[in-house]
Amino acid sequence: MNFKHTSQPKDIELSHQEIAQRMGDLYYDSLAGFLNELSQKIKQDADADNQRNRLKLSEELYASADLLASAAEHIQNAWEICEPFVREWEEINVSNRENK
Repeated sequence: MNFKHTSQPKDIELSHQEIAQRMGDLYYDSLAGFLNELSQKIKQDADADNQRNRLKLSEELYASADLLASAAEHIQNAWEICEPFVREWEEINVSNRENK
């Protein structure tokens, strides 16, 4: 039996707190994309556990996947609210850098 689950992401030598900080610093559209991908991965795990008749585990994983997808949707909404301000800030700062 080959387990893929680990206590720490492979090849990433950061604490969970540091990973959370870095992920939280992503632009919200990128963070939403990550959360959607994580939701899909957890759903795949739920499907596999469901097929193994681990019904309580798969139920919790399906619920987690749904909540991650919902979180991604809300983060995407946050991006749509703040995107014009981010783009404006980028234009000002890019033009300032080009003028130096």
